[in-house]
Amino acid sequence: MPALHAVASAVGGHLTGDTFEARHITHVASDCGPGSIFAALPGARVDGHDFIPEALARAARAVLSERPAPADFPAAWIQVADARRALGQIAALLHDHPSRRLQLVGVTGTNGKTTTTYLLYEIFRAAYGHAALLGTIEQRIDDDARPSRLTTPEAPETQAFLLRAYESGCRHAAMEVSSIGLDRWRVADVRFAAAIFTNLTQDHLDYHETMERYFDAKLRLFDGRNGEAPAIAALNADDERTPDIIAAIGGRARLVSYAARDPKAAVRLERLEIQTRGMALRVQTPQGALDFTTKLVGTPHAYNILAATATALALDVPAEAIVAGVAAAAVPGRFEVVEGSDDELLVAVDYAHTPDALANVTATARELARIRKGRVVTLFGCGGDRDRAKRPLMAEAAARGSDVIILTSDNPRRESPERILDDAEAGLRSVGKPFHRILDRREAIAFAIRTAQPGDVVVLAGKGHETYQILSDLTIHFDDREEARQALRAIRGDNGLGFA
Repeated sequence: MPALHAVASAVGGHLTGDTFEARHITHVASDCGPGSIFAALPGARVDGHDFIPEALARAARAVLSERPAPADFPAAWIQVADARRALGQIAALLHDHPSRRLQLVGVTGTNGKTTTTYLLYEIFRAAYGHAALLGTIEQRIDDDARPSRLTTPEAPETQAFLLRAYESGCRHAAMEVSSIGLDRWRVADVRFAAAIFTNLTQDHLDYHETMERYFDAKLRLFDGRNGEAPAIAALNADDERTPDIIAAIGGRARLVSYAARDPKAAVRLERLEIQTRGMALRVQTPQGALDFTTKLVGTPHAYNILAATATALALDVPAEAIVAGVAAAAVPGRFEVVEGSDDELLVAVDYAHTPDALANVTATARELARIRKGRVVTLFGCGGDRDRAKRPLMAEAAARGSDVIILTSDNPRRESPERILDDAEAGLRSVGKPFHRILDRREAIAFAIRTAQPGDVVVLAGKGHETYQILSDLTIHFDDREEARQALRAIRGDNGLGFA
């Protein structure tokens, strides 16, 4: 383990106090122990400096801060220009930079991160037997899966996960890299063998405030500000922001393009057949055509398959392993067909919570509804304490793609649920379609399924894999899939003979 003075020097910090062998860094005071460095991070709601006494009481021996050391402070103090960045850099240093011993792929973009990482995870397992996955739903090392709290964890947790993956025998991993994670330096000094850009549409403006700042955060994964540019950049040639990413990379990474429309892309979609329970697609690559079957449904997932394929080929993964991995991949809460769906009624749960994602998921539902000769019934809500500007846009997207629209709650958090629905309702009224407003999500799901007719496709959008609902400061168990199964049983009766 490095000495504290070496740690301070590595991050350009000014050390006050005695040096010692640094073993651990955290921004959570209750996680401190002997040999810990406590990172006192400034925050919008909570100031980490308020927790310094607790950290010292738990035997922390140093504080990392942007402030100068107080007079007569009883422990060591490292003053830095950016405490979050230094936290990330020190976490990488204390874990001996595990990303440098892995072939790690980072995936960023508004939509598609989770599915693309699952695809890469299955591709790596098919090719090498071991793989790791870090993202919105879970932290997985081979068959050991633990639920995630954040899409991209804070730097100490990220580095600990990567080290654990390496020590478990993994040499290949995929992780989601969120814009907020990039902005907060959670992947500082993480080395990526490849980085993927999926797309950019409106989201997280409650945090970034403007689309340009949102995009600039994404750029950090590619332009070297994160610490080191990726060796390979796999870019969506159909997205209008890709030329800006290429310009920002400036030759620092090998470029690989994929597309469903651009004929010049290195990896491109040639044929797509969407089925009720999956897809078949042919993809042209520099190594020739590859034919895929997948459990995933919808054109957006075709893009995710293209991204994973382009990246895996660039990393010299055998083509047969790519095909096998794509066939094996299943992603919780991403157009996940609910158990109990049948030829009469198909119910799918999806995480769509942006205007673009809702447009995509309703388009997928429309394709299936045409096959089934039915309608699209869409239930959605908007999260509280999040970007208010996207609420009417989400509503417009849902309305334009659906025949029956149900507006309901989705994690209102500390906001008034009624006000959230009012914001969304403005978008529904602008489209001019009739809709149903049902505040209680359980009642709304039951109504959606009860209202459906034979052949219909019912989309329960917004929560996807989530198993909770956040109401003010209370988090309760709530799973759209469970509610849908119960509603399906209710309309069919105990004998299961179809519609009541």
